[in-house]
Amino acid sequence: MSKQRKINVAKALAVQLHATEEAIERALAEAAHLIEAYVNSRRAVRLSTVVVNDVYHATLEAMQALSAAQGRMTTAHNALSRLQTQIGLDATQVTPVDDKPDTGAPGDNGVTQRASVAALA
Repeated sequence: MSKQRKINVAKALAVQLHATEEAIERALAEAAHLIEAYVNSRRAVRLSTVVVNDVYHATLEAMQALSAAQGRMTTAHNALSRLQTQIGLDATQVTPVDDKPDTGAPGDNGVTQRASVAALA
């Protein structure tokens, strides 16, 4: 296989890897906003926390699963980096210096502006 073909395949994998990592991060952020919405909604209708405890617990379990998925993606990322070296490709041949996808302006991708701004602070 030619070196250029290896580079093209590696670049395609890197794009998909970063998209997957970004999707997991967005899902974590959205789940956090969902918990905030639970709290605000519960307070607005004056429900006891006892009544909605199962809702909180289930959402927190989902967030733990997302966090575990994020960790596994980090493992996959590291394994792909090692494989890249093993097939003779330099990191600069595959990914640009700024290899993270552009998330756009605050409020894009379903994440509220408040959370995006807070993450930058």
